[in-house]
Amino acid sequence: MTSRSRILLAIADAPLSQGVAGHLRQVTGWTVTQVAEAAEVLEQAPNHHLAVIDEALDGPALCLKLREAGIGLPLLLLGAAATARCCGIEAVLPKPLRLPVLAARIRELLARPAGLAIGRWQFDESRSVLNGTAGAMVRLTAKEAAILARLHRAAGQVVARETLLDEVWGYGAGIDTHTLETHIYKLRRKLGGGVLVSENGGYRLESLS
Repeated sequence: MTSRSRILLAIADAPLSQGVAGHLRQVTGWTVTQVAEAAEVLEQAPNHHLAVIDEALDGPALCLKLREAGIGLPLLLLGAAATARCCGIEAVLPKPLRLPVLAARIRELLARPAGLAIGRWQFDESRSVLNGTAGAMVRLTAKEAAILARLHRAAGQVVARETLLDEVWGYGAGIDTHTLETHIYKLRRKLGGGVLVSENGGYRLESLS
């Protein structure tokens, strides 16, 4: 990510927001947009590379709303570590804040690989999501993510149905091909046409990085 990364700073406390924004602009050169209400976060988030959200803005619930809206940018919550279980939060920093630590954590999140390129998506296996342009995000079930990861590792080669049933569901699971084909059907709808191809009794990915 370049020095002109766009950071959305959602802190209701005006003096704290001003202090954090000033530090980030001075030390990093990032563009920092300050907002103080949840509605502004939902509106502005798709135009930024990362959002810093204060738990005082009902942060965990707000992060969940962002994910439910299909917005996939990294989220850093300011607050208690226990809230890390909230859906879609990449990192949590406790308060009171140490500004150099905050800047370093943001740099780390911005530097993370965007994911595996599959068609028009970036596949984030660790979060089971497909990230698209302009903050678009599609959620995958655990089985869908496992299938996609296995097909990606095959690097465009066909993976047999039996192999997927074995490796994704495991031996003796009593799963038939109808179950697999149902998952494949749903994955195709999420990926879009021409990406997940049936061939020679198995499946492969047509568009890889």
